Amino acid sequence: MQTAQKKSSPELTMGQLNVSNHLLGNREALKQAWERDGYWYFKAVLDREVIAAMRAVWLDYLKRTGMIGPEYNENRYQGPKLGAKYFDAQAEGRLAADSLSRIYEFNERNIHTMLTESPKINATMKQILGDDPFWLPIAEYRANPPGYDPTRDRFIYPHQDGFYSRGMPMKICWIPIDFVDEDVGGCAWVGGAHRGPILHDVNNPPLFPIPRELVPIEGWQRANYEPGDIVIFDLNTPHSGLTNISKDRFRLTMDIRVTEASGPTPTIGRLVSLSESAVTVVDAKSGLTRSYGINVDTYVRSTDGKKREGAEIASTFKAGETVIVNAIDGKNASLVRSIH
Repeated sequence: MQTAQKKSSPELTMGQLNVSNHLLGNREALKQAWERDGYWYFKAVLDREVIAAMRAVWLDYLKRTGMIGPEYNENRYQGPKLGAKYFDAQAEGRLAADSLSRIYEFNERNIHTMLTESPKINATMKQILGDDPFWLPIAEYRANPPGYDPTRDRFIYPHQDGFYSRGMPMKICWIPIDFVDEDVGGCAWVGGAHRGPILHDVNNPPLFPIPRELVPIEGWQRANYEPGDIVIFDLNTPHSGLTNISKDRFRLTMDIRVTEASGPTPTIGRLVSLSESAVTVVDAKSGLTRSYGINVDTYVRSTDGKKREGAEIASTFKAGETVIVNAIDGKNASLVRSIH
């Protein structure tokens, strides 16, 4: 596989992520880096055969949907020859920024299990975490299309997951499935900001976005990513996807959540009932039926990320859906959300 193509866009005035490979095997040093930065960036630690198999799934999807040509060589990194459907959609205005960002088909196919059920990947994660990984089935699969205006805002949506996933015991894993350079964009983080206040505007519902002026571009950090890399970061570390300003390359990435298996874990299971005051689920792990209270502070998160409140809570999910409930005190839910 070739190295990534050289960037052609003007330099982003961002900093570079701190690489953590040299800290592996030193738990205290890893802990200190986490407390300082709110993330770990490891280069070339994930098994490349697993990542290559996942990349083939992404490319198959892009070929089937006509976004890249069928002649694209899956075994060699090169600018894909964009398919006719891509140009048709672009001409018709159907390829707005982020329009291909989420590949919902992959949620139905549970593509994340290619990663989470790999013994080699799990061995690496145990080395990083110091514990067996407990994977949460919250995964996003992205294929951001190329060709956006480099003079426009590169940030897709700066946010802190901790705002939308209140108190959830989890770390977020961001994984490039192919080479992602500055033009392709990828993702950027604000190192150290997890120690500060939540930046989301509580007076701007229902998504409560972070005002852009709160973080100058110099405060962001990124890197040129390659298959085998992983960024693991704190719930409260601000981050954002970056638009793809390349001419002919898709951004192939995924993100998924993990926590330490021996620590507190959320309840994941089949929804029995949901109301303004309570949620009841059948715990997939124990088979027991569990109920938790809901109050004004509970973030009942719909699939669009928005907070549901009052009478609309009951219609957020249907009985039988798989949901995740986090209850810090074991009695009252801080978060109720789907796995997508």
